[in-house]
Amino acid sequence: MHKHDLVIIGGGGAGLTAALAAKKTSYDASVTLITKDPLSYSPCALPFVISGEIDGFDSISKGIEDICRNSNINCLIDEAVSIDVKRRVVETRTGEFHYTSLIIATGGIPATPPIKGVDLEKVYTLYRMEDARRIMQAAEQAESAVVIGGGAIGLEAAAALIESGLKVALIEGLDYVLYRALDPDFSQAVENKFKENGVELIKGQNVEEITGEAKVESVKVAGREFPADLVIVVTGVRPNVKLAEKAGIGILNGGIKTDEYMETSVKGIYAAGDCAITKSLITGKPMPGLLGTIAIRQGTVAGMNAVGERETFENVLGSMILKVYDMEVGRTGLTEREAKAEGMEVVTGKVKSTTTAEYYPKGKGIEVKLIFNARDKRIVGAQAIGGGGVAGKINLLTFAISRKATVDDLIKLEYCYTPPLAPSHNPIVLAAENAYRKMKRLKERAKSGSGC
Repeated sequence: MHKHDLVIIGGGGAGLTAALAAKKTSYDASVTLITKDPLSYSPCALPFVISGEIDGFDSISKGIEDICRNSNINCLIDEAVSIDVKRRVVETRTGEFHYTSLIIATGGIPATPPIKGVDLEKVYTLYRMEDARRIMQAAEQAESAVVIGGGAIGLEAAAALIESGLKVALIEGLDYVLYRALDPDFSQAVENKFKENGVELIKGQNVEEITGEAKVESVKVAGREFPADLVIVVTGVRPNVKLAEKAGIGILNGGIKTDEYMETSVKGIYAAGDCAITKSLITGKPMPGLLGTIAIRQGTVAGMNAVGERETFENVLGSMILKVYDMEVGRTGLTEREAKAEGMEVVTGKVKSTTTAEYYPKGKGIEVKLIFNARDKRIVGAQAIGGGGVAGKINLLTFAISRKATVDDLIKLEYCYTPPLAPSHNPIVLAAENAYRKMKRLKERAKSGSGC
């Protein structure tokens, strides 16, 4: 048995980031990374390889052993099978590794619903590189496809298959696509974009059955039957907690419970990435992260703390962006629906603007929506959709929410302007002014209704 200061299980975004952060913090520490996958890559890139926008899998992947070697990290391509918390040992298929501290970064598992026929040939999930390879091979021989799930990956997968020349139906069991990310007014624009590009959209209906003898032939939903030479099921991801649970490490809401230092219920053991449960920065309620950016932040904190630091992880807002066709879609914080469910007095500010001065010939449209709690005037959520500039606005608004900014703060925002790059009236400020006027009217109505 070999003694290692820090052992990390999992070489995805959280695990590899943790290893690199640990070495940067304490270069003399012995760090060992145990991973089943010999390649480091971002799963978010997979739909764009399928569509052909990214040229092949080699463009998105690097050998994890090379990365580790360059940073003096021990790398073992192996599978961890158990953790003995009393002996402080990780057992793999090939040996045992003693640790002083441990980071669990076992990622997630596709949450496949129990649909009849889901095990048929040519029915795929889209979470790993081998999934994308199989989908690309199947698409070459296919004419039609069905995508089940209208979240970000489902939308990107549907767009990729349309780009590949297939006839595509997209099925979402909830009332509209991106249900947990957007409000209906912004989701509608996304749905319209897909319809314009030939995707048939079925909402508010669950799949009854995937039919076929040996391989898939069709998908039954809402009394209709959609022909399918291949099916992609992307109905979410659940934390992979099998190892942690077996070791007696605390689980909360289906994920590994962590504190602000990313430490689990067992001292010296940390967790990061899709396997860990975190908290909403606004409500304080437990929630899974399930985003690459969150995995990287958690991995950094866990890696530093596992070798002696005491860094804290600020809770999350679920900031995300995606691009479908020529449309950028971004969001952060609570949706209007979620804010109301939290009992907030919700006021929104919304504006349609442009990415450049309105008279500049290459400008694109952009729409921004800000969500405020009228009781303290703080911003609690934001959504943006348009032809460009969405990521920068969502990043700024994420910072604004995390710093507890109010509608007054956003109205006073100083910004830059030049006709080819940005309009003279910033859409964030305009949306904040729109919300401020609504708040003022609410206040006036409350006063006049009070009899004073």
